[in-house]
Amino acid sequence: MSGFAATDKRLHTIETRLPAFPLDAMRLIRLTYHLQKALRDKTSIALKPFDLAEPAYMVLAVLYGSPNETSSASDLSEACYEKPANLTRVCDDLKARGLIHRGEKEGDRRLVMISLTDAGRHLIEQALPQVGKQVASAFDGLNKTQTRQFAAMCEQVLAALSA
Repeated sequence: MSGFAATDKRLHTIETRLPAFPLDAMRLIRLTYHLQKALRDKTSIALKPFDLAEPAYMVLAVLYGSPNETSSASDLSEACYEKPANLTRVCDDLKARGLIHRGEKEGDRRLVMISLTDAGRHLIEQALPQVGKQVASAFDGLNKTQTRQFAAMCEQVLAALSA
């Protein structure tokens, strides 16, 4: 928690200056930022040997988890939380490396479909376990029940934000 101590101190200072400041909620928000940054750093370490950045990894992982290892570009953009322009750049790089294939949907040439190639499947099958080990280590201090409770609470907050 030492990496969070300075942020926590600033939040408490704000609360003393503004008593109505929602300290607990703001503290949770700042903790999620720190958590996300630390998890991304761990993911990046695991991806380095595969010459993948996180956006490219996400594209490959989403495709690997999709029916027929294929997705429309718009669905892929949404699933990866990437803007279409950035997704195009990432997919151009993956295509140049022979990891994905771009094509049209049969019967609707307007819809761009993106699929894993054999090389893409092979790479993501190597990378996923390494990323999984790095990320899972972050939760070593939690038991299975705590991990599920944490996930349920995160889902509850996401639902509230979507409402």
